[in-house]
Amino acid sequence: MPSEASFVVLNNTRRPRTGGDYVYSVMKRALTTHGYRVVEVSVPALITRMKACDTATSGARVYSLCAETIADFLCYLSSLRRFMLGSNLLITSSCPTFPVFGHLTYHQPKAPFARFGKRSDSLKRRIAYEVQENEKLSPLWLINKRLMKLHLSNSDFTKKFVKKNYGVESKILYPPVPVRKYSQINIREKRKPRVLVSRPEAATGISQLPKIAERLPRNTKLVIIGDLDRTGMETLRALKDIGAEFEYLGYVSGERKAEVLRRCAVYINLAVNESFGITIVEALAAGCVPIAHNSGGVPEYLPSYLQYSTPHEAAEKAALYLDNTPSLKKELRNIALQFDETIFRESFMLLVRNLETLLGLNGVKESSLNAPATASET
Repeated sequence: MPSEASFVVLNNTRRPRTGGDYVYSVMKRALTTHGYRVVEVSVPALITRMKACDTATSGARVYSLCAETIADFLCYLSSLRRFMLGSNLLITSSCPTFPVFGHLTYHQPKAPFARFGKRSDSLKRRIAYEVQENEKLSPLWLINKRLMKLHLSNSDFTKKFVKKNYGVESKILYPPVPVRKYSQINIREKRKPRVLVSRPEAATGISQLPKIAERLPRNTKLVIIGDLDRTGMETLRALKDIGAEFEYLGYVSGERKAEVLRRCAVYINLAVNESFGITIVEALAAGCVPIAHNSGGVPEYLPSYLQYSTPHEAAEKAALYLDNTPSLKKELRNIALQFDETIFRESFMLLVRNLETLLGLNGVKESSLNAPATASET
């Protein structure tokens, strides 16, 4: 009989839209490739199923908070049943507000709200973020985090965050990035002075963009991708008021994203305390020079000369690298290749085998997860 692994997750592994979704989709593919039978019970899948059954109202109700709460509860019950049976490996998302049972979880916290100045997002969004990361509001998480046999973190920054906020030790496993797709892009091709900006939301510092745009050369065009929130819409209006040239493309597919990165000379990441930054690594691979805040997990791989601490410095560095040499782009691409998906899959499967041994799922009862298990760990 093939080995079995269960995914009880918040993430959409079937149609990944975010870097967090993509990580779990790679985990699932790695297990399947190695002959595992993977059973998935995810919040997105349950909501999709409820939508299909909700013919009376054309699915209007299922996107309510009530429907999401129902999906969370069903996932919790499923995880409890599978955990009690103990017959297969149980992999879950990491979140105090999603306190399901499991053996392995992967921590990839969202970047906290940017606070260059006093202005931030609405009170509602700020409170929601604090609730999401506040384990004291979730008694179940206080129990479940201790039952987890293996906590993985997507950077050293996250490892320290997890230790400080949750009181548990974790291993570092840097996330996979589809760098091969971007490494086919010609880095010798001359590019127009275009600057890419992603995730136009308050949580990722989009309100700082007008300050940066004012200091860029006049012939610079901003290309903005990702879903807008209220602060993002206000920022687009502010860009229009100052006469900045920009193009808003909305959410883009992976293929379209590669094309956008190929056309842009510079990518500015506005988030503060980005726990890793998958799009930053994608930009490195695509020959689009990334400029990112010197916080979070970014300094663990991005050269210091591409980091900034203020919007003024971000604009200066973006202007400096609008016209760059192929030799620099090649150097940056080599950094990106360290996060190739293949490397992640190999490290992840080694950790899975060790964990199964610890749990006695493969017939062997003695093992230890304390020895180095992955080349990605520092």
